[in-house]
Amino acid sequence: MSRFKFLLVATCCCSILFGTQAQAQYTLTVEASTPVAALGTTYRFYVDMNDPTDRMSAIFGNDQAPLEINAPSGAFNSSFNASWSASGINPAFLGFFPDMADDTYATIGLDGPASASTIVGAADPSIVEDSAQPITPFFGTDGATTLLANTLTGASYYVLNTAGNGLPDANLRVLVLQITSTGCVNGILNYQVFPLGVGADQVQISMPFDCTGTFGGSTGVAGCMDVTACNYDATATTDDGSCLIPTGCDYCSNGTVANGDSDGDGICDNAEIPGCQDPTACNYDPIYTDDAGNCFWAADNGWCDCNGDILDALGVCGGTCASDADGNGVCDDAEILGCMDATACNYDATATQDDGSCAVNDECGVCGGTGIPASDCDCNGNQLDALGVCGGLCTSDADGNGVCDDAEILGCMDATACNYDAATTQDDGSCDYCSCAREAVA
Repeated sequence: MSRFKFLLVATCCCSILFGTQAQAQYTLTVEASTPVAALGTTYRFYVDMNDPTDRMSAIFGNDQAPLEINAPSGAFNSSFNASWSASGINPAFLGFFPDMADDTYATIGLDGPASASTIVGAADPSIVEDSAQPITPFFGTDGATTLLANTLTGASYYVLNTAGNGLPDANLRVLVLQITSTGCVNGILNYQVFPLGVGADQVQISMPFDCTGTFGGSTGVAGCMDVTACNYDATATTDDGSCLIPTGCDYCSNGTVANGDSDGDGICDNAEIPGCQDPTACNYDPIYTDDAGNCFWAADNGWCDCNGDILDALGVCGGTCASDADGNGVCDDAEILGCMDATACNYDATATQDDGSCAVNDECGVCGGTGIPASDCDCNGNQLDALGVCGGLCTSDADGNGVCDDAEILGCMDATACNYDAATTQDDGSCDYCSCAREAVA
């Protein structure tokens, strides 16, 4: 439970804890008397009011204003009061159990249950407390020595603004605590008062006490007495619980606590390192704790990386290629010219740019050759001879009989002639038709 909740209840939503601080003086009086049955001394604690319409609201303690009661010799707690407050002291049983009157209890304006009080509108006090640091054991354990409420949640017992027992008695005071012990008691009692019954004007006072007497004095000055607080008042004689002490990154400024971690990131403003906090930006650095709004990206400047490089002609970031005119992925100044047709006779597997030099084998098997010259008859440079033989030796065949002139066999080529010669290749006009006829006649 928040340390503020009890006060919201106590004031019926009329005020907030640590609001308007005290100007009027509400002293604390501790009186001693002899117990009815128990040993030691009974101490009664009264908050002294200034006006009959002033209202006692609450006794409280938390980390800002610790509530502390020390009874070194132990506090007497009657086994017949089962409550932490005076509501458990039934006057009908006092005759049978007189030590109930000496019980240590918390109260606001009552020394018994509200139902037995003659006060109009009386109400038993309520309590809220930190379960990790309850204060009720002090009022229920015989021999208890310490009550302490100094946590964030804290503790408080209170009555609403409508409770009649919150008003002062005929002596302008309200009973808030009774302790019976064989020794003195001391500590700090924090109490809240509504001046003239107005909750919005609440006053909270932290009053140190030691044994008996009136503490706070009418000539005292209420204020913050903690020298470490932002609003320390060197003239204060009574600590009114108003001290404002900076924690963590906070600091004092003009008498109040200033926020020293304005962005709430857990790093004090004076320790922030402004810069770019976007991991995708070029100027990102994990050491930065505060975003300065100065992030920039490579694309903002036409770069391809955060080093200021740009894409070259091949699309390589920071590359040196100035041109790739044919778009083949090889920089122009690194091209290897040659034939890139794998079917060509001069194909070059290392070539990156075709230079139009691709060739095929001609009929002579020459790569890129022009074939057999028009004057030749074969790939060896031979020509046709007089007989049409490629590379032949015949220089003339005047009669066109297919026999080289220098190889002709002269004779009669007429088979009817008497001197016909079948081996003859050229008729020399010597055919004889008569001699064989004469021989026949003869």
